[in-house]
Amino acid sequence: MLNFIIRVKRALYRRIRRILTLFYSRNKNSNILEIYNNSKRWIHTNSIENKGIIVSNEFFGRYKNTPYPEVSGYYIPSLLEWGEKKLAFQYTKWLCSIQKKDGSWFDYLDKAPYVFDSGQILKGLISIYPIMPEIKENIIKGCDWIVQNIQSSGRLTTPSTECWNDHTCSELIHIYCLSPLIDASELFGKPEYKKSAQKCLNYYKKNYYEKLVDFHTLSHFYLYIVEALVDLGEIEIANKAIDSLIKLQEQHGFLPAYKDVEWVCSTGVFQFAVVCYKLGKKQPGDKAFDYACKLQLKSGGWLGSYGSGASYSVNEEISWCNKYFLDALALKLKSHFSNTVDLTDENVGHGTYALDDHIDKNDGRITTILELISSVKPKNLLEVGCGKGRLLKHIHTNHPKIELYGLDVHEDILSSLPKAVKKHVGSILNTGYKNEQFDLVCVVEALEHALDIENALEELVRITKTGGTIIIIDKNKENLGAMEMPSWEQWFDVQGLKTMLEKNNVEVIIKSHIPYDNQNGSDGLFVAWIGVKK
Repeated sequence: MLNFIIRVKRALYRRIRRILTLFYSRNKNSNILEIYNNSKRWIHTNSIENKGIIVSNEFFGRYKNTPYPEVSGYYIPSLLEWGEKKLAFQYTKWLCSIQKKDGSWFDYLDKAPYVFDSGQILKGLISIYPIMPEIKENIIKGCDWIVQNIQSSGRLTTPSTECWNDHTCSELIHIYCLSPLIDASELFGKPEYKKSAQKCLNYYKKNYYEKLVDFHTLSHFYLYIVEALVDLGEIEIANKAIDSLIKLQEQHGFLPAYKDVEWVCSTGVFQFAVVCYKLGKKQPGDKAFDYACKLQLKSGGWLGSYGSGASYSVNEEISWCNKYFLDALALKLKSHFSNTVDLTDENVGHGTYALDDHIDKNDGRITTILELISSVKPKNLLEVGCGKGRLLKHIHTNHPKIELYGLDVHEDILSSLPKAVKKHVGSILNTGYKNEQFDLVCVVEALEHALDIENALEELVRITKTGGTIIIIDKNKENLGAMEMPSWEQWFDVQGLKTMLEKNNVEVIIKSHIPYDNQNGSDGLFVAWIGVKK
């Protein structure tokens, strides 16, 4: 009887604690920039020194100091995407140090090897391989181990399923491990990896097709499956699966954790947004993203689930939710700019705008850059956030011998660039270029879209040669309100941005009152920060 009373008291205490947390700790602000900064702070706070991200920031402290290999692995691409290279390097080094001799990785309790965990770690290692080539052997050993677990039928089995629950999880999540095999196949000339991955995919398509398109498990795990289908090019099946979920989505963005419950899995909602964006279904993606953002706690984290009857990590701020928030946010921003070149009836009126492909040759923004080119005489030049190339076209006309590069977030945007320009898909936070590659880096009305300004400046400085020049032309914070802008766009304090550049070892001069769009610049809207890397 006494034990029963103790159990009841503990359950009641947990319930009260959860209610208080939800009512008093929820971040009511829906500003994307604030949500991003809170999430970034949570990730840094909950990363263990010289190791990875924790399992969860649990109120009762059970896993508070336990690093999670699997999640740390699939965080790495997200960290790179957002310019968090130092943390990505840290996670990578730790993961390579704990890899078992057979090539596998164990669970967070270091009890048993899991195919899924190893696959997610491989995703991370492959994403960082171009800048850490020394990890090649770790990747190959990991791939070899996964391939060894693919049966002659094509079924991918795992040595242990102790952590699995048939209702919560499904073996089908193993197809989320196939894309790193395909990527490694291309990277290292290992056709057997791709052949094994295709054999495995065919097995699950043939024997489990109905489950692939049926929402049969927790949304978090089901959306692993659906995203895997997208990444593997199985778009028709993925569309069928996601369309069934869209039918369950309520107007305000709510997506049930299971098809027949009244509560949500926070990670599952963000993953749903990720898949929607990847499939070009912007409206349901935006609704899901906005809904999940409102669940963020003031700490910057998310509980595993919310709502009446919730049963998935209800008292834990789980680390993997922040990862999928970052992924969804990156795709949301990309979709915003993608729609500038695809103004279909579905998209018009939902925050899209026409991407300008023309600028007058006498506009102060282009004349400022042309004057700088004449002064510093660069052999090569990169424009970050080049759009359709309205500036690069003038630069090429006036300086045809300069080797020109243009970077933006979407291939369709880059399709309008002059043939002489070398095109590259990337972002200001993750350009993909080598250290000290460019004599001159131009950033015109692109830094304002970066969200993480510090990381963006570090990336710009990294790719600029010592003695090279960076020019940033953007809007003065004093003019806020002069025009409509997305909630996440930032304008800049003139001296504040100068100071940030100087902290990155850049010597800066400022040019103000730049003419634009037939305006003489007297309003002070546009400013140029011109810096030389020491």
